[in-house]
Amino acid sequence: MEISHIAFLINPFCSKRTKSYALWVEEQVALRTLGALRLDLFFQEWPSSLEGFDQIWVLGGDGTYNFFANAYPNCQIPIAFFKGGTGNDFYWKLYGDISQEAHLNIIISKRIQAVDAGMCNGQLFLNGVGMGLEGEVLESMNAIRAIGGLIGYFLAAIPQIFTFRSFLIRLSLGSEWIERRVFLCMVFNSSRAGGGFHFVPNASIWDNQLDLLLCEPLSIFKRIWYLPKIQQGKHEHISFLHFQQAKQVTILSEKKLKAQIDGELIVSNRFEFHVLPGHFQVIVP
Repeated sequence: MEISHIAFLINPFCSKRTKSYALWVEEQVALRTLGALRLDLFFQEWPSSLEGFDQIWVLGGDGTYNFFANAYPNCQIPIAFFKGGTGNDFYWKLYGDISQEAHLNIIISKRIQAVDAGMCNGQLFLNGVGMGLEGEVLESMNAIRAIGGLIGYFLAAIPQIFTFRSFLIRLSLGSEWIERRVFLCMVFNSSRAGGGFHFVPNASIWDNQLDLLLCEPLSIFKRIWYLPKIQQGKHEHISFLHFQQAKQVTILSEKKLKAQIDGELIVSNRFEFHVLPGHFQVIVP
């Protein structure tokens, strides 16, 4: 019997609940595959090399997935993602809202598809990058990270909605430059962030494109009124929002901007983006 050797990489800072989930997966795999899959669990230090493994399973949230992508940027081994974070937006894009049992059935079935990634200032991302407001919200969320998810995002975002000021950027999608003042500026590979905000509802992780979202300066009333619509993904035809696809994007700002990249904070006044088509091999439904 051919045995597949799997590295099961678990968020080193996982909760007891997430650790229990990892052990449940180990138990279920042993029962369902009768030893055909061999799991090596890594709770603390991850391996320096993935050589010798046939699959990689990653358990965590968007931040854990981002850490994995940048720790093993050239990984061509099939990857499966398991939900174990506060946001879980990239997991949702791949698998939707399904039970742990149904998800494990998908992973064991081993259907593999190439998935795009993005690059920003030399750092890989799977979901997307939000500059300005998104960076400020993330910094606020760090103080309430235990809450997490959509509720945590709302609690962090609401004060920023009242106080955040629009900012001036220079933008290039190729050779021409445009200058705009914006309230939101995002470049996405996937469609969702913030634990359930559908910022770019039609974005695909299989189309070899990045998706740009710009929002014009807004009054406080409009910010409050339209936030729920953006959360639900019902905002694509609103006149002050602008969507565009590109394979590469450059964004400049006179002042340094805080930005979130898959839930991790970075600061810069220059953001260079490009898409990496079909960069990772992922086990999908």
